[in-house]
Amino acid sequence: MNWFEEASRSLYASGLLLIRDTDGYRHFSQTEAGFWRSFSAILIIAPLYLYAGTVQIQLPDEPAPVSPSLAAALIGLALQWIGWPLAMVPIARWLGLAHAYARYIIAYNWSSVLVVAVMVPPLLLLDVGLIGPGFAALVAFVLTLAALYYRWYVALTAFETTGIVAASLVVADVVLSLLINTLLG
Repeated sequence: MNWFEEASRSLYASGLLLIRDTDGYRHFSQTEAGFWRSFSAILIIAPLYLYAGTVQIQLPDEPAPVSPSLAAALIGLALQWIGWPLAMVPIARWLGLAHAYARYIIAYNWSSVLVVAVMVPPLLLLDVGLIGPGFAALVAFVLTLAALYYRWYVALTAFETTGIVAASLVVADVVLSLLINTLLG
């Protein structure tokens, strides 16, 4: 299977998980090679992520947000892309979830494409002036809640764990992302 076929199957699998169909897991390549190839999803994510980073939602009476440099954005993305899987190694062992670590990371990596892609349309509409910053912020907030739920569902089903454990993993992921973003300014 070439990369485009695997990416297509994996995005289809991620879509199934998005609609709460755990049959999606059987469409991922759950081999060691499939695990490592799942990190190539960054090739799809990077342009979307970088575009999203250039569009700033500035609400009235708020100071203008500072856009990170391209280099800082790429470094932040790379640190987040490898940081969470590395952080999950001891966490999965500590929680007794190591048996499903690869399954989770594969699903997490490919589902990240959907998470980032869903954030782009409202930013694009804002960027071209079809919607205002208030509406864009509201849509971004709702989509962020949906993305957090999706992350929770992936953790819940990949690890076959409890809702509390899955929620804790999502919180830890968000905290790590915020920490990386804060350190990079």
